[in-house]
Amino acid sequence: MISVMKQPLRIKVSGGLEGDFVVTEERSADEFVITREVAREATDEEFAAFEVEHGPFLPPDDEG
Repeated sequence: MISVMKQPLRIKVSGGLEGDFVVTEERSADEFVITREVAREATDEEFAAFEVEHGPFLPPDDEG
């Protein structure tokens, strides 16, 4: 049996407090707790946007 992991809800905040945050607790329909997102893997959409802007990743050249 394969269990499905729920993706954390991510939000972008602007104003007096800015940055990317993750919802860590949902207290009610209109109240939740967030924490600043420090490091995470890029989503497929973010990865595709990065490649559009910077070009595709190249395979390692076996140097070094």
